[in-house]
Amino acid sequence: MSTIDVRSRFIGDAQPLTPSWLHDGLPEVLRETGGLGARGVAVLELSPLGFEVDGMVGHLTVDDNRLAVRDGAGDGAVVALDAAAFSELMQDVTSSFGLVMAGRIEMLHGTADQFIAWEPVLRAVLDERPVYESGSVAFTARDGGALDLHQSFRIDDSRDDIGHFLAQAGFLHFEGVFTEEEMASVSADLDAAAAAAERDDGASWWARNDDGWYPSRILGFNRKSPTLQELLGSDRFRVIGQLTDDAMVQRTEVEADSAEGLWKKVGVVDGISDVSWHKDCTMGGHSRRCCGLTTGISITGADEQSGELGVVAGSHRANTQGTGLHRGFDLPRIPLPTRTGDVTVHCSCTHHMSRPPVSRERRVAYTGFALAPRPGDAAPESDPEITRRDRHALNEQARRLQRRDDFGREHDTFALDNS
Repeated sequence: MSTIDVRSRFIGDAQPLTPSWLHDGLPEVLRETGGLGARGVAVLELSPLGFEVDGMVGHLTVDDNRLAVRDGAGDGAVVALDAAAFSELMQDVTSSFGLVMAGRIEMLHGTADQFIAWEPVLRAVLDERPVYESGSVAFTARDGGALDLHQSFRIDDSRDDIGHFLAQAGFLHFEGVFTEEEMASVSADLDAAAAAAERDDGASWWARNDDGWYPSRILGFNRKSPTLQELLGSDRFRVIGQLTDDAMVQRTEVEADSAEGLWKKVGVVDGISDVSWHKDCTMGGHSRRCCGLTTGISITGADEQSGELGVVAGSHRANTQGTGLHRGFDLPRIPLPTRTGDVTVHCSCTHHMSRPPVSRERRVAYTGFALAPRPGDAAPESDPEITRRDRHALNEQARRLQRRDDFGREHDTFALDNS
């Protein structure tokens, strides 16, 4: 049996924590997992991390080979946050990166990068996920031999073979799912949607190259492309949600804006177009939603000249920082070149990035599948307009952070592994 469901918490189960939990609750947790945390601190070579939670001060440090909470701010980075943000961080509602993105923390000492670098250790002690160490993730084929990480599939290949590969590697490449004629129709719909988009419409992201600003991402593209709507309802596509033994729900069944149309032009100098290494669960909630599946429908082909996608094989099985790649992160980086009509799939917590196009543009439609709710999940009703507004706001936040140099970006440009 193949599964990618690693959920350990329920949606809606988080409880408010008071600032005093830093000293009267977290130490109780660390009595069980402090050794795991100390190992993570050593692997990532971290300095102590201090918290100021609505005036309550304490810091995390390694003491006698165990992570512990001690009085005072400590001599490392110190982050100030309110009780609500602290509560969300401790319960994986929002990650350290998510809090930084939303402007909900203040660094009293050190950098936001130092705070974010602690995320894997927090997940280790709070969710019992060991921090990734070199050699701890292996790739095994169904016959017990080495898994070929560069293989592609057809949509009608063996479900067991495909599901096993997905569970091991965290990604898939399907060849020839849709025809060139179908993709030409979707591309024409993207042209029309882009022509109708406006900078302040709340339904598009924008980027700029030498020709000026253009809509690089159309939100809710499924509602603007009749052809795409038809394709997303086809058996060719829906089978992707049936490749493992996990119950999946297609995004079209739960979200009005279930697909996005991306237009990656050459020479973008501002705005979000080419995204560096990240996981889709980087904002938080891994323990409640992973692994979902993100699918990329290749409206045009993609290669190293036109902004292809790259993935880190097995990274969905590794507890790592969600943005950038730590220098000790040695899992294989695999390029996923595609032809028109191909489909890529990656798990929500698989590290992935896209190269900047250098000679040809790339067009792709992204949508996906989520793990089906379980008894115990209590997801609140969502307002599509609020969701759309938040997605639009995320673009502006991401643009601001893109200009920062303290999120490990020196590791974003490592060459993909073509071996």
